[in-house]
Amino acid sequence: MEAPDILHSASSMMLLPLGLAMLTAWLFWDRIVPRQLIGLQVAFKTSVNTYEIHRVTHSMDEVKAILQRRGTRFGVLSYLLALAGILVLLFEFLVYRSGWSSGIHGGSIALGLVMIVLPALVSSATSLGSQAIQPLGTSKATLQNNTQARNVAYATLMLAWLLLAWALLVVMEARNFERTHRLSLAAFFAFSPAVLAYGRVLGSSWNALKESSSQIAKGKPSPFHNHVPNARQQFVAQLVHLNLAVMPFVAFNTLVSVLLLLYNPDMFTHSERVLNLDEYRLQNTYMEEGGLLGFWLIELFAFIPEEGIRVPMVTSVLMFLLLNVAIVGFLFVYEVARILFLDIQDVAGRGGIRLADSRLLRAEPVQQATVLNFCFTGFAGQSMLLLALAMVTFWDSTYLPQGAACGVWEDSLCRYMEKDILEELTWLLASGGQIAFLGVWGLSRGRSKALGDITFDASMDEDRTRLRGMSDMIYLKQQPINELVGNGEWQKALQRYDEMNHQQVETLVGLDMIRRAHAGMVLNAGLGRWDEAEELAIDLLAIQGGRNAEGTRLFLCAASLAQRDLREAEPRLELLPEQDVEGARLRWFASLMNPKRRLEKHAASILAIDPVTRINKALLKAYANNTLPPTSIALSKPVNRTMFLGHLGRLRLNGQSERALDMLEEGMKGVDGDWVQGKVVQCLLNVDAGRLNTAVRQIDALATLHPRHPSVRTVLNMMAKLGLTKMPPSEATNMEWATERDTDWRHHWGEHHVAVPPALETQQLKAHAWKANAWVLWGTKGMNVSTQKKAVRQMPNELPMGLFLHLSGVVSTIKGQPIDLGFPGGLDLNAAERQGLLD
Repeated sequence: MEAPDILHSASSMMLLPLGLAMLTAWLFWDRIVPRQLIGLQVAFKTSVNTYEIHRVTHSMDEVKAILQRRGTRFGVLSYLLALAGILVLLFEFLVYRSGWSSGIHGGSIALGLVMIVLPALVSSATSLGSQAIQPLGTSKATLQNNTQARNVAYATLMLAWLLLAWALLVVMEARNFERTHRLSLAAFFAFSPAVLAYGRVLGSSWNALKESSSQIAKGKPSPFHNHVPNARQQFVAQLVHLNLAVMPFVAFNTLVSVLLLLYNPDMFTHSERVLNLDEYRLQNTYMEEGGLLGFWLIELFAFIPEEGIRVPMVTSVLMFLLLNVAIVGFLFVYEVARILFLDIQDVAGRGGIRLADSRLLRAEPVQQATVLNFCFTGFAGQSMLLLALAMVTFWDSTYLPQGAACGVWEDSLCRYMEKDILEELTWLLASGGQIAFLGVWGLSRGRSKALGDITFDASMDEDRTRLRGMSDMIYLKQQPINELVGNGEWQKALQRYDEMNHQQVETLVGLDMIRRAHAGMVLNAGLGRWDEAEELAIDLLAIQGGRNAEGTRLFLCAASLAQRDLREAEPRLELLPEQDVEGARLRWFASLMNPKRRLEKHAASILAIDPVTRINKALLKAYANNTLPPTSIALSKPVNRTMFLGHLGRLRLNGQSERALDMLEEGMKGVDGDWVQGKVVQCLLNVDAGRLNTAVRQIDALATLHPRHPSVRTVLNMMAKLGLTKMPPSEATNMEWATERDTDWRHHWGEHHVAVPPALETQQLKAHAWKANAWVLWGTKGMNVSTQKKAVRQMPNELPMGLFLHLSGVVSTIKGQPIDLGFPGGLDLNAAERQGLLD
């Protein structure tokens, strides 16, 4: 059959394939895609060789909600463009074959090609960026969005890659490569990042996918599917399993075929029997016939005399061998989503692509959107391109317009869409994906046995959900641990945490895990160890799936702000409730750190009547004016007592320890109960005044009643090193300040993000102090500088003993527990005043 002509004149018949393509793409997107993404699961490690499996999407509505998020929209658009482009080409051809048109319309073809090529370039850029630039969310627990700088980096990287492809083209031209080889190799190089991504994703996850699909196909639950599958799931699993089973063999065939082709292109030629077949068309290389396997199958099937049997067999085998990567890529985009959500490539294989922390995927729609965006841009775009090429070039490119049939495109577009160029590019892309898969698959084979030693528990979340309603009854409605820490009852809090780590009931292990993670988060935050608090908060969010997570999200936001990571804080702040005073305080502090960030009106109105914010604003104004803030604070609440002790720390820096002691002793008269932290500061003030014996008696008495209180232990440890008292025993829970460790505290002080070091002996410690609490400069010229370098030069080398235990900066609360956010140096207080943040 002759190739159709390209019609360059507009006609009403152009609208039919365009309309059908758009309608089909919409139906596919609205019905098929959401259904395929139901049941996405994540797996995250809970102990040695044990992973919990949680289900993220339960319905089409949940899938559509993720697909409509801002982070996924670009991927959705890219996927729909490529899909619609392929459908435009398909329906144009079908309209022509039906006899409704005398050719194919140039306008439709041009539109379809643009809709396919643009997503393919985006696919290459996304794949290149994801592999060359470390993805956000893997180096530390983070919820960072894609920033403008990151998007620019992706675009710049892709531009550089395309320039390399152009340089390769120039070099090949200088070395007199054939035009067909030059163009196809340069195009292959341009799209190779997506080809490599295909191989890495499927190769590293092959072991787990095959094991799971095998079990489901037999009607049994798999490690990642805890329920007995229905008939449809069994059928799909059987198809997936069969495809996975032959993938290594097809890939090996491709590798051997390419190596032999490079060695001697003329090594294999068909017999006269094949050449005399009416349906056979001579190809440039046997790679266009499916490599050596396809070559020998054609030779074998040539012995079948009946054309009605021979032709379908040859056609089906060639379609599988040639279109394997294209079809797998198109259909497996949903399996890729499942693979990347499960995040099991490090467990089941090597060399995979990791886009996000699996714990974040459990609870954070931002990260779920990021992974799906990669599936639709980095993976589906390249697969759509290969599928389009395979459609055009199959059957010996019979339907590809060439020469005079191109019309006005004969000397332009058709020069680059020649039969030989497109066919060579098709098998290059297909072979590249298979060889990349084979390499990663080979590296991952060693982990197939290790996979059997790992327990994937898909029932834990269901058991935990069932028991959650009875948790108060099970644990006798205990006082929340954040209240214990807020009230200074560290002795009781640590004792309970110790019990959580040692007393576990097998049937309650799910609830116990939540309680341990929550307690660890609260205790670490109380010590200013925000890295550990953040990690546990993410564990908690993952375990709970984002349910009952208001307090946990507050800890995550506070961790980002304490770490001075505004990029990380922004998406976390967006998830906080709007009408919450604790969330409003964190938004206000974020605006202080970045004056360009506008404080929301609802947050400003809440803070206008908040007494804690009023005291914090007075602290900021005092720093700006180089004066001490007012110290008249009612001590009825834990947060007020924390702020009051912070003011006493500033008095100590100013050499007013006696005044601070008088104020403290007067204030202690109005505090109900045993104010342990206040007594610790009283002890330190006596040290400042030289009353060491009094201080030793006080700390020994506190150690008798509260031996596990971190501040008591720290002061006791310091005095023991001076030979004034005995060294306390080690703390079993490791909830302690860095000064208590056997190793040099200087190497670990970075864990306490908002606490000034015990001494400022090095430039590094001074830089830490500047970021943690710039009030350490009180009484020096450094309070008037705005850069770290100048401030460090003004800092003293010594600080009052134990100042870090109570010198606070901006203070807020989380569920009533006081948290110190520090006082970062370099705040633009003039800009904050102009923004109305200090009113």
